[in-house]
Amino acid sequence: MMRAYSQVAWGLALELIDIRFGSFDLFPDVIGFLLLLIGLSHLRMYDERFKIAWIAAGVLFILSVLQLFGLQIGFSLTNYETPSVPVLIYTSFSIAVDLVMLFGICRGIQRLALSWRKVELSRVAGSGWSVIFGLGFLMLFLFPFQLNYTLQDALPVVFLLALGYLVASLWVILLVRRAGRELPSNKGDPNPDPDLGNHVDIIA
Repeated sequence: MMRAYSQVAWGLALELIDIRFGSFDLFPDVIGFLLLLIGLSHLRMYDERFKIAWIAAGVLFILSVLQLFGLQIGFSLTNYETPSVPVLIYTSFSIAVDLVMLFGICRGIQRLALSWRKVELSRVAGSGWSVIFGLGFLMLFLFPFQLNYTLQDALPVVFLLALGYLVASLWVILLVRRAGRELPSNKGDPNPDPDLGNHVDIIA
């Protein structure tokens, strides 16, 4: 499982890295999402939440392929222009699916950590997801208002939320790396604790 976690961590990192030379992207998002699909395809047998993350990563992979053919997802925080309705819709949808993917990863790690009695890792995974959800929800809430106002009107708030979401995403990478180190590789029984659901309710 350590290899699968490593693939997920690298996939998340490549998704976040955006180094461009003109219009050329040195690390296209499609590579990151492909690694995520590969890694999550191995983890999804251990918990259904990883399967949710795998499906979401597949949707994001398709969107990243469409971006290579000209689909615009995302907009600049520094040009002070009002994004078009299609761009806002695509960007909001992409962030929402990204939240679903991060939910599956964090909750999957949380559940497996509980099954192996890694209470601290489980607590960190659960609390971290709460922060990510809060930041993502606020960003999605603010996006529709950009139809009536320029981004400059809310630039400090949007910038801080975007920065917070970036830091939270980096934190997920560290969480995945930690899970790869601390969670045992169990090829026999993906759910070693038969009372896993009860333990989740009691410990959480």
